[in-house]
Amino acid sequence: MIFQETPRLLFRSHQAGDEEEFIRMHTDPEVRRYVGGQPWSVEKARDRFRNQYLGKPSRAYGLWATVLREEQKYIGCCGLRAVSQAKTKTAHLAYYFARPYWGRGLASEGAKAFIDIAFKNLRLRQLLADVDEGNAVSRHILEKFGFELVGREEISASGRVILLYQLPAPESSPDR
Repeated sequence: MIFQETPRLLFRSHQAGDEEEFIRMHTDPEVRRYVGGQPWSVEKARDRFRNQYLGKPSRAYGLWATVLREEQKYIGCCGLRAVSQAKTKTAHLAYYFARPYWGRGLASEGAKAFIDIAFKNLRLRQLLADVDEGNAVSRHILEKFGFELVGREEISASGRVILLYQLPAPESSPDR
């Protein structure tokens, strides 16, 4: 199921043919450095793909398989994760891309698509995002779209610092 398209990307449910690229992405130390610190084992990546991603999502919320349109190739995932307090009309923006696709503006393109979905289609009041303090590129993407730094969380077990960002709905948006 194709959920959304942009000029260079399409977002759809994860398919069995995405498994190899999903595993390659999540076992890459450079990709995982900013999203948990450690690369996954092949077994963990395969298990996560088959049990938590395959065939999903099927509705607005979730991490959608992100496909480079010109190559029809799985390159990562983007989407919105629902916040547990459903009354808040809030979601978390997330995006992950395989390393060969870094530096092409694809994360910005994906982020923009889901920011638009959040505010125009889902009529959310705000979006949240978190980013590893060392991930300057993702910080730049969030700030470019108007996200404001609202906090920081130190994870003592790993030594990581997570920056917390918030983007309120545009003032002109109805029903907020």
